[in-house]
Amino acid sequence: MSLVLLEINGGIATVTVNRPEYMNSLTLDTVREIDRAFGAIEDDPSVVAAILTGAGDKAFIAGVDLSVMLTLDQRTAQAGSRMGQIVCDRIAYCKAPVIAAVNGVAYGGGMEFALACDIRVASENAMFGQQEVLWGNFPGWGGTQRLPGLVGRSDAMKMILTGDPINAAEAYRIGLVSDVYPPGEFQERVLALAKKIVKNGPDNVRYAKKAVAEGCRYVNQSGLSLENELWGLCFTSDEPRKRVERFFARGKK
Repeated sequence: MSLVLLEINGGIATVTVNRPEYMNSLTLDTVREIDRAFGAIEDDPSVVAAILTGAGDKAFIAGVDLSVMLTLDQRTAQAGSRMGQIVCDRIAYCKAPVIAAVNGVAYGGGMEFALACDIRVASENAMFGQQEVLWGNFPGWGGTQRLPGLVGRSDAMKMILTGDPINAAEAYRIGLVSDVYPPGEFQERVLALAKKIVKNGPDNVRYAKKAVAEGCRYVNQSGLSLENELWGLCFTSDEPRKRVERFFARGKK
């Protein structure tokens, strides 16, 4: 079974993270597959708009698979952080505008993928959270750079430092998402939005995307480099591993 599905139809590319039995959580292979999918979109002249979503109706992307966390030290943590940053940048500066169709939980790295998209829309059952602090680290795929620019420093710091998730209504209130749709209408409404964009393109839509993306380049490389360095430092202690091990131990009781 493919970890990531890519469908291109009528000028719309749909990228679906396909691990519903694991809440579409991310392994390194899944991240690589997302990267390849957006590389294919970049190379396809027929694509005018793209959608990023998760399989099923419970999760968009529920963050990094926690088993990965047990394998990290400072060096491998920084390498993983850099990989996630590169893929998020590929989404952010993709030639086609990208809609994050958040159809369930978007936690950790999943929320960071949503932040990299141009438009975020949510199902009423969606939840958003930068919960990395609960695991002894913090957002390492550009979340510390993108989230404050989207919702303001105070709301961003509250989410990053507490790890508390927010629901779709609160995400709409703080400007994290543009629209909230009922679950029964969600796929239809997202597709209608993508079709409206395609109808107005192609070249002007791509140019508009590029102009806005470049003009709003508040995510600079020095900020990402610092995030990457500090994220790696979290793994010089045993705290992240201990927290994940305690979580797995609770599940065995």
